[in-house]
Amino acid sequence: MATKQARALAIKLSRERRAGKSVPPPPKGRYSEKTRQRAKHDLEVGRAKKRRTRKRSSPG
Repeated sequence: MATKQARALAIKLSRERRAGKSVPPPPKGRYSEKTRQRAKHDLEVGRAKKRRTRKRSSPG
């Protein structure tokens, strides 16, 4: 896989994890511990409760 494609895939997986989709972290051994920890953190961010933003426009 080309470097650009691999980087694009990693970014896509990170975004999906942060969006709350259940994409498991990479397996142990093939990827560095730092990469696996980052993926785990992204999963936790995606599963966390999200705050609702206040409406910027006031009624009336």
